[in-house]
Amino acid sequence: MNPLAEHQTAKRPGILSTSLALLGVLVLYPLAGALLTLLATGWRGIDPDFSLLDPAVMPRIRIAQAVGQLLALGIPALLLAWRHSGSRTPFDSLNLAWLGIGPRPGLRALATASAGMLLLQPLMYSITEVQNLGLPYLGEAGRAMLRDQARLEMFIRKIAASDSFVGFLGVAAVLVATPAFCEELFFRGYVQKSFSSRLSPAKGVVLTGFVFALFHLEPSNIVPLTLLGWYIGYIYQKSGSLAVPAIAHGTNNLLALLFLEAEPRLSGLSMTGEGQGLVSMWRWWAFVLASLALFFVLIRRFPEPAAALQSDINI
Repeated sequence: MNPLAEHQTAKRPGILSTSLALLGVLVLYPLAGALLTLLATGWRGIDPDFSLLDPAVMPRIRIAQAVGQLLALGIPALLLAWRHSGSRTPFDSLNLAWLGIGPRPGLRALATASAGMLLLQPLMYSITEVQNLGLPYLGEAGRAMLRDQARLEMFIRKIAASDSFVGFLGVAAVLVATPAFCEELFFRGYVQKSFSSRLSPAKGVVLTGFVFALFHLEPSNIVPLTLLGWYIGYIYQKSGSLAVPAIAHGTNNLLALLFLEAEPRLSGLSMTGEGQGLVSMWRWWAFVLASLALFFVLIRRFPEPAAALQSDINI
C-alpha cells in the first residue's frame, strides 16, 4: 500500500511553485558545475580545445561532475518533495515514497525498461545524424552548433578516458550511474510527479520530457532528448518506481559511453555530420523500422504496477 495514500498532510505542488523551483535548478546547475570545475582545476579553468588539460586533474573533474549532480539536482529534489510529502525529514520513508523511491520493481519491469532503451537507440542516432548533416545548410549558426557538439563530445571523451577496468568502473559511476539517479530523482520524482498531480499523467509526461531536453542545453539534440524523456516518463508513470526510469536512463548513458569508446574503430559512423555514414544506407533504415516496431510491441506489454512491484530489487 502506498503510504502517501493514508497520509493526510501530503499535498499537491502547484504549477507555479513547481515552475519556479524548476527555473531555479536550471540556473543553479550550470553555475554549480562551473564553480566545481574551477575548484577541481585549481581555479585555472579549462582551455577551449582541452590541449592544456592536465590528465592528472581528470579524476578531480569527474568528482566535480558527480558532486554537481548531487548538489544541484539530487538534494533539491529531496528538499522540494519534503515541502509536499508531509514527512518529518527529507530522508524518511514517506518523503522517499513521494519521489518514487521505495516501490520494488520486478525484474521484468527493469529488463523491459532497459530493452526498450536499447531498441530506441537506432532511431535517436539516426535523428541526430540527419540533423547534423543538415546543420551546415543553416549557415554559421548551424556550423557553430556542430562545433559546440564536437567540443562537448571531446570533453566527454577526455573525462571518460581510462586505462584499466577499475578506471572504467569509476568513469561509469560518474557518467552513467550518478546522472541517471540524480536526473531521474529530480525530473521524474519531483517535476513529473508535480505536473501530473495538477494536470494529468499524460500531460505530466509530455511536459517533463520537453523540460528534460531543454535542461541538457544541446540544441542539436532536442528531438532525441525529448523522445528519451517521453519514454522514461512513460515507464515511470506505468511502474510507479523510480528504479525503472533510472535503469533505463543508465542504460542510455552506458551505451553512449561505450559508443564513444568504440566510435574511432567503427567505420561509417559519424556523430558530427562529417559524413553520411549509416543513414545513407536503406538497410540501416530497415533496421531502424524493425527496431522501432519491436519497441512498440515491448512497451505495449510493459508490466503493470501490480506485477512490477513484486521483486525485492530496490533503487
